[in-house]
Amino acid sequence: MKKEGILFDLDGTLWEVIDSTFKSANEIVKKYKLQEISKETICSVFGLNKVESAQLYFPYLELDKSLKLLDEIAFLNIKNLKEYGGNVYPNLEKTLIDLQRNYEMFIVSNTAESEYIEAFLISSNLNKYFKDYIAASELKISKADAIKKIINDYQLTKAIYVGDTKKDMEASDLAGIPFIQAKYGFGKDLNTKYYINEIKELPNIVEKLSH
Repeated sequence: MKKEGILFDLDGTLWEVIDSTFKSANEIVKKYKLQEISKETICSVFGLNKVESAQLYFPYLELDKSLKLLDEIAFLNIKNLKEYGGNVYPNLEKTLIDLQRNYEMFIVSNTAESEYIEAFLISSNLNKYFKDYIAASELKISKADAIKKIINDYQLTKAIYVGDTKKDMEASDLAGIPFIQAKYGFGKDLNTKYYINEIKELPNIVEKLSH
């Protein structure tokens, strides 16, 4: 039986949570009288794994300390996002409804907390469109391996990954599946063959790839 899947990155692809993350991060650093974390730094960590994020947030601290602080920030941010939500990109639900007719959909994120993905699903009320999700850093695997895990677990005969950054593209390449860049996200132009400027363009691109 033919089973095709679309795997999505989260930040910069389905939603953006810059303001919430900025607020949560600086509430924690203020508590410990540390340096304020800029919005530029916040934007630069989306799509990175936990260690990479900790090093960018706190380059002046030992890694074990910075990881503990990152956990505090994540806990507070997830709490806020579950209550208030983030900025879901326009036309997302309509796009998911269109895609759901022919494809199974999944979220594969580099986040270290599956609760972060759940915060998106709960606050946006879009959980009914996604078959499953993986927080790669939580499982201590790469994003490429997380993609492969979904493909294998659900026996997908064909899969596509939609993300916004160079790391997303590299993970797709390593997993051996086509990549579509969400140019509206946090990544730079990757000169990819397939891309979208808005989420609503996705069904047409996927249709071309499927054929």
